[in-house]
Parts: sequence; C-alpha cells; structure tokens
Amino acid sequence: MDVLLRGGPGDGQVVPGGGETVLWRACLYEITGEHGHQRSGPSLRVYRHRSDCCEPRGRGSDDRCE
Repeated sequence: MDVLLRGGPGDGQVVPGGGETVLWRACLYEITGEHGHQRSGPSLRVYRHRSDCCEPRGRGSDDRCE
C-alpha cells in the first residue's frame, strides 16, 4: 500500500508503507485519520511528520523515536 507524507522533508512524497508509523530516510511519520490525493491518483492514507524524530534534529529526546 502506498501512503502520502505530509510535513517535514518528505512532504508530498508517496512511499510504500502501512501500520502506525513510516520511516522515510531518517524521519518518522505517524498515521493520521486523513486521506489525500497525489496528482490524479487514488486516495492515499496521510502520515504526518514528527519533527522531534528526524536525524538532523538528533532523532528526538526519547526512545519512542527508535
């Protein structure tokens, strides 16, 4: 299943994934209840960026980011 990333460095990317979280490069994205569209394609599940879990920011201050 493909998902749509919102926010952060992967904003607008369509990537394969599913479950509660998706890892894109070094950033964590969490599932939302939203659905979005990429160009003229089908409706995709939206995953929102967790800014506290991105490698350039030290991957967060707690263990939930690993």
